[in-house]
Amino acid sequence: MKAFSYKIYFFLIPVLVYQLIFGIYPLIYNLILSFKDVSLITYLGGGISQWIGLSNYVQILKDPVFQKAIFNTLIFTGLSLSFQFIIGFWLALLFNHTFPLKGLFQSLIMIPWVLPIMVSGSFFRWFFNDQGMANNFLLSWGFIDKPIPWITSKIFPILSITAANIWLGIPFTFILLYTGLRAIPLELFESAEIDGANWWQKILYITVPLLKPVIITILTLGTILTVKAFDLIWIMTKGGPGDVSHLFTTLSYSLAFNKFHFGKASSLLVLMVLLVVGLTILFNSTKVEEESSIE
Repeated sequence: MKAFSYKIYFFLIPVLVYQLIFGIYPLIYNLILSFKDVSLITYLGGGISQWIGLSNYVQILKDPVFQKAIFNTLIFTGLSLSFQFIIGFWLALLFNHTFPLKGLFQSLIMIPWVLPIMVSGSFFRWFFNDQGMANNFLLSWGFIDKPIPWITSKIFPILSITAANIWLGIPFTFILLYTGLRAIPLELFESAEIDGANWWQKILYITVPLLKPVIITILTLGTILTVKAFDLIWIMTKGGPGDVSHLFTTLSYSLAFNKFHFGKASSLLVLMVLLVVGLTILFNSTKVEEESSIE
């Protein structure tokens, strides 16, 4: 039996090798690059890059484009998570009841999750175009007099890509909350109703407290997925016009492959990782405190 238990660990070798090659090594290599002055010549030609310490971080933090990217990332992440949770929560409450064609509507809700991101990004780029569906609808109903530059102005691009990301993330939030709701015993709601609790009170004092572990999981995973979002933004705006809609990811890509500032791009990614790790620790500390209070 003991010999067999050792053999089990051999099945972990492929996973460990994969993580080492595609996870740990790139992370360490990126961290090393962030402390160097890496140009296109030294990167491709195999030349020696000069160690410059924290210079890349200092330059990045002083860069107005980076400061704008911080603001955009916070707006993008905050609005995405908020609206995805609110819409996903109400949909989960709705589908927790039985009604005709429930399965069909559930399938329709999951469409954004199964569509290739290239298709979704291209659709929203057309949707928010000057001659796209959004402006045509608003013009036809008399809400506006001229087309709104959703993805070509200085203000609206970040809101446009946020709206698109909200649509993409609703199925993820919905399915987790719906699964959590199905696990709550119906007897709790029946007992609360007998005691005179109304609909809002059952939501506030039964549903939300019992869903807290699920909610924290949604916030943690949602933050990671949202902060590292790249493809949708790049398809819709490429961080433009100019640099007004850059996030951490798109700015890092632009610095590395458009301007060939690999050191600055690496330092930006390190800051992004630190942000995600910090938020993850914050959410999980809330979960630990919740579990401790229950015990």
